[in-house]
Amino acid sequence: MRTLTLHWSALTRTAPFQILMSSLFSRALRTLGAAACGLVMLSGCDATPDTAMLTLNVDPMAGGSALQAGQPFQVDGRTGQLDVARMYLSDIVLLHEDGREVSLTADPITVRARQLDDTEIQHTVTDRYVLVRGDAGRTSVSLGEVPSGTYTGVRFMLGVDGLDNRIAMEDAPASHPLANQTPSMHWNWNAGYVFLRMDGLLDINGDGTPDPAVGDPGSADSGQWRLHLGQTANATSVELTQDFEIEGGEMESLDLEVDFAEFVDGTNYDLPERRFCMTGGCADVVNVAKANVASAFSLR
Repeated sequence: MRTLTLHWSALTRTAPFQILMSSLFSRALRTLGAAACGLVMLSGCDATPDTAMLTLNVDPMAGGSALQAGQPFQVDGRTGQLDVARMYLSDIVLLHEDGREVSLTADPITVRARQLDDTEIQHTVTDRYVLVRGDAGRTSVSLGEVPSGTYTGVRFMLGVDGLDNRIAMEDAPASHPLANQTPSMHWNWNAGYVFLRMDGLLDINGDGTPDPAVGDPGSADSGQWRLHLGQTANATSVELTQDFEIEGGEMESLDLEVDFAEFVDGTNYDLPERRFCMTGGCADVVNVAKANVASAFSLR
């Protein structure tokens, strides 16, 4: 009768032994983990996640009331109505109480663009743009994942800045805010995007009812009303200060109001040429709008 001798070193190299030891090790880890979790539970086991999904809600207003397309409201002492009320917001930054600035970016797109000397280059757009369609009611856009915590405010820009304002609009994917829009929010390579578009009618005879568009734009007897604000120099930064909390692991929202009537507060529309402003040749109207940008927005 022969005795089979198996040395320890040889045994440890066998597949059944390795499987057995792996199973025992995994069980031991699970047991230790459960014990550790039990200890943590005594002081509050569930750790708070450190990020949240943030949605931006923008509610359009007109003189303190909700804006409704085609409905009258007061425009600097006269009656007006807007059929188109749209704008671009960009460079959105959340201001954390600890001094951090949380910049919100988007999935990059690479498109053609032209430098100031008209040289065509490939340019990557990384900023998160929000196209506010005020004439369609509330605009709700996901801003993505942001750190949780207490914030003291938000900063953003009305407009499209830098080379982003000189891209080939047709290169942008259809789902991107800088893609072709109807009605159009873009002029051409050189002029770039329309930052703020307000199309409607004004009461010009004082009877309290907006008058129809007749004759040429800007003619004395026409109620046609246009403000198309653009050009990089007119992109305007806004900072709103108000404490708000973003709780980790939650779906949070940042609620913004924009009063379209405020943009033109102080514009003397007795002068017919001021009723039709496409940025160029109407500096007085542009300057009033730029000066009113900050007061047109508020956090709720």
